[in-house]
Amino acid sequence: MKMIKTSFMLFCGIALILLSSCRALPEGASSSAPEPEKTPAAVRDHITLLYSASDSFDPYKVKTEVNRQLCRLLYEPLVKTDNAFRPVYCLAQSAEIRGTTCTVTLKNRLFSDGTVLSAEDVVYSFGLAKNSESEYRYKLYEAASVSAANSATVVFKMTKADPYFLNLLDFPIIKRGSEKRTDTDSVSLPPIGCGRYVSDDARTKLTLNTVSFGNAAAIKEVRLINAPDAESVSHYVEVNAADLYYSDISDGKIIRMSGNKKDIQLNHLVAVAVNRGDGALRQGALRQALSAGIDREKICRESYYNNAIPANGFFNPVWEPVKASQNIETVANREISIANLEKIGYNDIDHAGIRKNANGSALSFRLIVNSENRMRVSAANRIAEALAECGIRIQVSEMKYADYLAALTAGQFQLALVEVAVTPNMDLSALTLEGGSAAFGFAPKSDKTGKAETGDPSDPSPEGNAAAQEAEEVSALPKLVEGFYNGGNTLADLSEALQNEMPFIPVCYRTGVLFYHDEIENVTDSSMSDIYFSITSYTIHQQ
Repeated sequence: MKMIKTSFMLFCGIALILLSSCRALPEGASSSAPEPEKTPAAVRDHITLLYSASDSFDPYKVKTEVNRQLCRLLYEPLVKTDNAFRPVYCLAQSAEIRGTTCTVTLKNRLFSDGTVLSAEDVVYSFGLAKNSESEYRYKLYEAASVSAANSATVVFKMTKADPYFLNLLDFPIIKRGSEKRTDTDSVSLPPIGCGRYVSDDARTKLTLNTVSFGNAAAIKEVRLINAPDAESVSHYVEVNAADLYYSDISDGKIIRMSGNKKDIQLNHLVAVAVNRGDGALRQGALRQALSAGIDREKICRESYYNNAIPANGFFNPVWEPVKASQNIETVANREISIANLEKIGYNDIDHAGIRKNANGSALSFRLIVNSENRMRVSAANRIAEALAECGIRIQVSEMKYADYLAALTAGQFQLALVEVAVTPNMDLSALTLEGGSAAFGFAPKSDKTGKAETGDPSDPSPEGNAAAQEAEEVSALPKLVEGFYNGGNTLADLSEALQNEMPFIPVCYRTGVLFYHDEIENVTDSSMSDIYFSITSYTIHQQ
């Protein structure tokens, strides 16, 4: 009986539910259930980044890449460059370049301890930068000296006139003498800066610098995870422990992180250095043929996995001042390559498909490359494949770095695949002028009689005529470069002359990568000058 009663009550309950669902609705009412109120997405006020606890937060002593990037948050420069190499004022209020003098007026800013930034702090920081082993010493090669005209004005004296000198002024400004601070145990403390964030003395986190930036930024705190070596960095990135991760991919290896990716323009030029003192390579038409036969887009796609942009000229393609004056084709143009070869007499083709001239000299060259960078080795092989279709044999020779560098500096090569970090002021003097740190493969100088040391201009052969012509081309380039810096020639003039002479063959400009969690918004203008360019505008919405 109890079981029957229970079943009956259950039946009544079900019937009641069914009947209630069949009731007529009031006129105008909706048959759908009311929408539940949406709960606003939670917003957190911190991000997590990697750092090395054993490394310094002193921008002029830092060794690791993770700490080097964190220093961008702790210290501000006079000027930064964005991802298209445009100068952006930071601590500088204004700047004026006249000849070899650059005058910078400072903003009214405070250090994180509340003291006032002065021109003397800039002068002090400049001295640290010039005497350091950091990238800033390399960038400040044109700055001979700096002085304080008054408390808010600094004057830089340059070794040569440079209209793009401002792009070099991204060295961090610290308070005078603050790099000498220590705690009670004589452990060094981070220097005092004007940066967007401030480190605690234990270096376990960064907090928003409210003295200089108020409290408006959404990211109030940067939490730090110790990643002391490459293996731990790789682990933390792969398990998404960090919210952002940057790599310049200098070793050819990419640690991928789930989320969004932003390309960072590095201004690292990958090019084929040409030994213009080596036989046929003295001929400009042959260098033009080599250039036209290279498929730059394919190299960027297949060798650098799209972490590079094809070079359409000698300067970085993203740089606005040269966009209208660079026109090197980025895909292989076999017809142009062959036309240049036929112009200098390479009209016959042997059984292997290699072009040769009337003397039977075949177009066969050795291309050396550093074996320790697999992306560069891949690029060298792509170059060889493309040029084979034009009738040019390229033997790729992989060499250990020490041997490769020795061959480059001694000029013991025909072709070499190189990578050069071009400074943000886009100065190519180091690559194009004899004596430059990366000017590999210059043709031998002419003697006082006018005869080239490896070729007689009176020689009627194509090689002899080319030697004389080349001697004139090489001597003209320094004058044109000097004329540009003196204001006598335009950037378009310089760009055109480089493309016509082809002292080396530009292939591509490499890019770095910034990965960031897909909950982070407003990651804009991140650049090699400041990976965290827009951090005070970041917002994070948890999914």
